[in-house]
Amino acid sequence: MTDVDRLFKEFVAADRSGGPADPRSYLERVSDTDRAELEALIDGYLARAPRRAFDPEAFARSPARAVAEELARSLGGASGTWPALLPRLRHRARLRRSEVVGRLAEELGAADRRDKVARYYHEMEQGTLPAAGVSDRVLEALARVVGVTAERLREAGGAAGGATQRQAEAFARVTSPDPRYAEPLEPVVPPPPAERDEIDELFTGASVGDLE
Repeated sequence: MTDVDRLFKEFVAADRSGGPADPRSYLERVSDTDRAELEALIDGYLARAPRRAFDPEAFARSPARAVAEELARSLGGASGTWPALLPRLRHRARLRRSEVVGRLAEELGAADRRDKVARYYHEMEQGTLPAAGVSDRVLEALARVVGVTAERLREAGGAAGGATQRQAEAFARVTSPDPRYAEPLEPVVPPPPAERDEIDELFTGASVGDLE
């Protein structure tokens, strides 16, 4: 019996014993092609497994509620899958939203306009900021803060409402939300009308050439 077969049987047994079992604890024990094979087996099993009765109280207490809300914003918003991906990237980096905003503002040379950076970053996580308008400079700076590539962020922003269920699940599996780095979303009050500055251009004025 291969490691993949053994781990898959262990996962199924754990899931049927009253789980649900966490696939990540099994996937972390293999790598490369074995990991891909095990993931495919687990995905296939979960797709065919009988559905458990929905428990609204348990759902309200679980991280799944946050994931579902983030995916809803991803599939219905203007920012692709950023609402699902960005919170998980900062949880993985063990950063609060306020810390991400502070570092992003510094990376952009805009520490004195932190509030405006915070407003735009909030819109990115909420799915209300059109991804096409966000410049490469912003994504490169944000990528350095959360530890991914700018290309990955751009790709996620482009996966607007057409993201497949499998893509959404893949983004959600980056890591489980860590309550230590979770912060309640606060309503952002729109600022009074003002003349556009460099920050507005960086978050909303990307040219076609900048995206290529």
